[in-house]
Amino acid sequence: MLAAILVLIPLPARATDDPTTVLAPLLGIPYRNDGVTDPTGRYTTFADPAARFGTPGLNCSGFVVTASRALLGRPLPLAAVKRDRKGDSGPNSPRGQDWDFGYDLLVNITEGLPRQVLLPNGASPDIDAADPAGLRGFPLHDATTWAAVLPRIRPGRLVLATLSKMVRGRLLFYHVGLLVADPAGRIWFYHATPGHGVHRLGIDRPAGMAALLQEFTEKHFGDKKILLLAVPLPAGGSGRAVP
Repeated sequence: MLAAILVLIPLPARATDDPTTVLAPLLGIPYRNDGVTDPTGRYTTFADPAARFGTPGLNCSGFVVTASRALLGRPLPLAAVKRDRKGDSGPNSPRGQDWDFGYDLLVNITEGLPRQVLLPNGASPDIDAADPAGLRGFPLHDATTWAAVLPRIRPGRLVLATLSKMVRGRLLFYHVGLLVADPAGRIWFYHATPGHGVHRLGIDRPAGMAALLQEFTEKHFGDKKILLLAVPLPAGGSGRAVP
């Protein structure tokens, strides 16, 4: 097994005044199936936290966990972030194993923080009490809804996202990412995909939004929906290191 290499990059004192500064060291990290970091910054996997890798690699969930640690200043142990909140997505679940993993990940990361689900009608249901099957957000390819939601993604907020789709008759929360606004008000969607690794798209501009929607082609494995969950960024910066 390769020896672990840990690279910690110090953040400026008020890093979260511009979250894109915090996230910059993560851009370009290659995609690794099940890849994540543990709270010490070592590269491992969700399935086997004892595994160690000598090179960086993150999947979409691993990126969101790693980025959220830095932005929120929380340790986010792996056992806590992958907890099956309702105990309904184990190996024998009639809905399928890990069907709501992306949904649970967002709720686990933001546990105890003031949260707001961003919906176009202004409603903000209780994400803890909701059945994920009934709280999928809005259609990913609906331009009108995006126009209503984007102004609510403001500086000082972290917005976590999970995408869902129907696969062979079963609902699957299959992808996660995050959105932040920089101090100038530009809105960036960050995520990790097999084709591009960790990257970002400026979705406040038509080209960036078009690129995001193209990455998740409509009608492929069913129409997609996206759920957005906003929490405040801590004032003054987290001061945590990013691997």
